[in-house]
Amino acid sequence: MKLWLLLSRFENGGLERVQANLAPVFAQSGIDTWLVAGKFIQEAEAILPANIPILELAPNGKLTFILNLYRQLRIHQPDVVMTTSNDVSCLVIILRKLFFPKTKIICTQHLSISTPLAQAKGIQKLKYLLILKAMQWLWAKSDAMIAVCSALAEDVRKNVRLKSPISTIYNPIVLPNYPTLIEQEITFPWSDKNIPTFVFVGRLAKVKRVDLLLKAFKQIQQTQPCRLLIVGDGTEKAFILDFIRKNDLTYVCHLTGQQSNPLPWIKFADALVLSSDYEGFGNVIVEAMACGTQVIATDCPFGPAEILDNGRYGQLVPVNDSEALAEAMKKVIDKRFHVAKDELQKRANEFSLESAVQQYLSVIHTVMDT
Repeated sequence: MKLWLLLSRFENGGLERVQANLAPVFAQSGIDTWLVAGKFIQEAEAILPANIPILELAPNGKLTFILNLYRQLRIHQPDVVMTTSNDVSCLVIILRKLFFPKTKIICTQHLSISTPLAQAKGIQKLKYLLILKAMQWLWAKSDAMIAVCSALAEDVRKNVRLKSPISTIYNPIVLPNYPTLIEQEITFPWSDKNIPTFVFVGRLAKVKRVDLLLKAFKQIQQTQPCRLLIVGDGTEKAFILDFIRKNDLTYVCHLTGQQSNPLPWIKFADALVLSSDYEGFGNVIVEAMACGTQVIATDCPFGPAEILDNGRYGQLVPVNDSEALAEAMKKVIDKRFHVAKDELQKRANEFSLESAVQQYLSVIHTVMDT
């Protein structure tokens, strides 16, 4: 059996890490597994799994994507294509209908549909509406659908108007080598480690709302010392650096840049903060729990509330509320909210690679048998 894990582009992000985690285990189970993307970004090479073939469809631009996808489907004739982006999934379903009737298609959903659509304006909103219309027409024709949390599955069912079942499979975050990765040595940016430290891990993009975190952090700084680590890179980096400089936070904030292994940075922190407007899942929350680090997250759609069991394993605060975020951070500092390390790690193990792989394999084999 040949399986394509198909992405629009392969970056150094949470979605891509999930595919990179799944691919080797699928291959070990006897499936000829390929990572296929329109473009593989150079910075993401560090997370590509060894001995997994990759196929780049449009290295020179998006205009060649459709034609090359058609050509490579004809050449390789995969038995199953598992998609990860909505526009690409619709395209594959159309190509299957026209040219490749034997190919099975599994559509996976990793991000909210309703929230980005509600927030978008102008051309971007029109794009989302067109993709949604295409999904409403085409997704029911796929062989299986998967969402990475129950709330997201409901969001898909409601907006795409589906009657077909949607499987819920949590992202495979906790890997067998996590104990080693967590203990990897890093150069801590400050000579002492006694001052409370918060950490953000993720793309420096507007949706991640690092601006909200910085505003809350500045508020805390006025009354008690603390520090902030920002692990990641992206389009908001210039804004973040400018905010830090203008607000005299240079000596208490540190940007590490993109890290192939963020776990040691999370381990050193007192709490991880996820401040997003929306998420598909929130992988870093599980990573923090695996490290035994406290978690603060916006109660955004979708993922954080489900992972944290509605606040049992970490604090949930309203979206776009810096005051509430600052108060939650203070509760970590004075330990008014604290979850034991072993409880956090036990919860994290529920999001293991082994558990996810077995569920994915069950879906894959079911569609092959129909």
